[in-house]
Amino acid sequence: MNLLSNSATSVVAIPLRTLSDLLCQALTLAIPNQLECRAMIQQLLNAYLQVDATDYMLNTLCTIPLAIQKKLLDAVSRLQKHEPIQYVIGATYFAGNLFKVTPAVLIPRPETEEWVTFLMHHLTHPTSILDIGTGSGCIAITLKQRFPQAAVEAIDISKEALAVAAYNATQLGVAVRFIEADMLTESFPLSNWSLIVSNPPYVRMQEQSLMHANVLDYEPHLALFVDDADPLLFYRRIIQLAARHLSLNGTLCLEINEALGEKIVDLLHRANFKQVCLYKDIHQKERWVMAVLEDKHDG
Repeated sequence: MNLLSNSATSVVAIPLRTLSDLLCQALTLAIPNQLECRAMIQQLLNAYLQVDATDYMLNTLCTIPLAIQKKLLDAVSRLQKHEPIQYVIGATYFAGNLFKVTPAVLIPRPETEEWVTFLMHHLTHPTSILDIGTGSGCIAITLKQRFPQAAVEAIDISKEALAVAAYNATQLGVAVRFIEADMLTESFPLSNWSLIVSNPPYVRMQEQSLMHANVLDYEPHLALFVDDADPLLFYRRIIQLAARHLSLNGTLCLEINEALGEKIVDLLHRANFKQVCLYKDIHQKERWVMAVLEDKHDG
């Protein structure tokens, strides 16, 4: 019996730790860090065999049908090419919920979860929320769960991303209105929101050399990058829209490029936002900015 052979044709019974070791050995050349390798294999086995920590302690005997063997072989092959584990499994956790992810959407980051959690604990109940550039829908859906009485809307330019977001909302049982729109060119409806949030594209093209291949080669560039010549493009537009469409005393919260924090703060002050605050993430990098619209101005 050799699970790691494409000629495997029958049900395999194998102790869990032995299975984990075999899969780790297959990944060692691509991922030499043993801790990272084992963490990935555990995620695979949790996803495909629904095993948990107790199963590892007991070294449970796993009975693996042919269909699951093929999935494991395919997953290992994809991981060897440095495809993100989240795309391989097709899901990842964000704020305690499992979200579907595909290459059409960015993989939700812990840094994003950090500011969304902060936001949920520091806001009074918003009555209406807009998420600009929703991707997987993780921000909009999480906020809807936290503030169920709020009307939540979310926009994205990508049909494929919106399909993923809609699926996630359905699976998690929340009502979010998803809208296909280009934030840079299209007018917004005559609506006001008490909270606007966004994690827009903010990685400058010059920063590509600093990125890992599993991000650069697999995640959607449309959601990642902004031209070096105008790195504040999306922030200017979002701040302009927020100045028009936030309710009085409404809050704007943006994830930011750590290198652009002061420039974004300046944009907010110029647009007459008040209580403008930059916040650092757990890695002590400037990660998000919050501001309040105290006066409405046309333009």
